Amino acid sequence: MPDKPEKNLPDMRGASLEELQQMQGRLSKFIDRRLEVRKQEALDQIKHLAREYDLSYEEVVSTIRTSTRRGKAPAIYRNPDNIRQTWSGKGDAPDWYKNHPDPEKLRIPGA
Repeated sequence: MPDKPEKNLPDMRGASLEELQQMQGRLSKFIDRRLEVRKQEALDQIKHLAREYDLSYEEVVSTIRTSTRRGKAPAIYRNPDNIRQTWSGKGDAPDWYKNHPDPEKLRIPGA
């Protein structure tokens, strides 16, 4: 059964791997920008509510910050044989990265 294009997505069946990777890089940048806008909107709402209810910085932060754990580092490299496998460039390099003849070719466009 041939692949059917997803609803509301361009038909990418004829695109080369390189074209798809470029699209993926552009889409990743678009998503990152959209997340930053949403994050700023949330911060604006928090500021508004803090002023409206006369909340101190300590009161706001104490309810939010329950741990100092950092989020996962963003992916910089992708395994061409399994696009779900990525590596941030931090920590031990995975075998697919170490064994590749030209590891820089594994860099995610725009990363």
